[in-house]
Amino acid sequence: MSIFKKIAIISKKDDESVKDSLDTVIKYLDKKKIQYFFDENSSILLKKNNYSSIEDIKNNCDIAFIIGGDGTLLRSAQELSKANIPICGINRGRLGFLVDISPNHIEENLNSIFSDEYSVDERISLTGSVIRDGNEISKNISFNDVVIHSKDAVRMIEMDTTLNGKNLYTVNADGLVISTPTGSTAYSLSSGGPILEPTMDALVIVPICPHLLSNRPFVIDMNSIIEIKLSEKSNMNASVTFDGQINVPIQANDIIKISKGEISLKLIQPPGIDFLSILREKLGWGYKP
Repeated sequence: MSIFKKIAIISKKDDESVKDSLDTVIKYLDKKKIQYFFDENSSILLKKNNYSSIEDIKNNCDIAFIIGGDGTLLRSAQELSKANIPICGINRGRLGFLVDISPNHIEENLNSIFSDEYSVDERISLTGSVIRDGNEISKNISFNDVVIHSKDAVRMIEMDTTLNGKNLYTVNADGLVISTPTGSTAYSLSSGGPILEPTMDALVIVPICPHLLSNRPFVIDMNSIIEIKLSEKSNMNASVTFDGQINVPIQANDIIKISKGEISLKLIQPPGIDFLSILREKLGWGYKP
């Protein structure tokens, strides 16, 4: 008998395309007489007035099914991971490296999961603090990446970067991505960074459009402590963003301190789904026209 008794259903916001998948999941759970709770976005799509808050879901649920893309999953993970609730993604986004279940195979994959035929893929987090005048003004977690970036589209920012207390480099660039192995297929990859296997004990630092071509992506130990100081010359609008979900404005002489987080994200994967198969499908490797 499955250990999952109370199910959370969280849907992508303002997207009617997820409704078919939402209906399929609910029909399956109703048929199996499995209790479920749905969020406000799901209630809007279902045209129902009742829904559960994120706190209700955290207090009551054993697993969450996320219907949408990686952004929806990461947004949900910010809270659900704190309650140690595992997540399973149903892909109604674009590329989707974290949402494993295809809309065409929902029922068979749900059957596997509720028959306890699944694996748990555990992903690390990063903790990022913004320090101003010696005081921590913001602290957040991320599972993909922490990104320092200019808000002025045509201007670079200057950042002094240290690694475990030692000077790494000063980089002039549009920004800097500090990525987990999970995030290596996201903004980091778009910026020219390498793909890391999710199980690697590593992080990657990737400059975004650096002024000097010698500023290259750098793979570092997972337990490293990275500090990025926004140069006093950087008199412009800049921000640090966590998983593309939380945005914190920063200013000259602010320090962003990044290290491995204590919280992990547990992804539930049905049989036949693994990192290499996802890469082949999403990146078209081995595709023969």
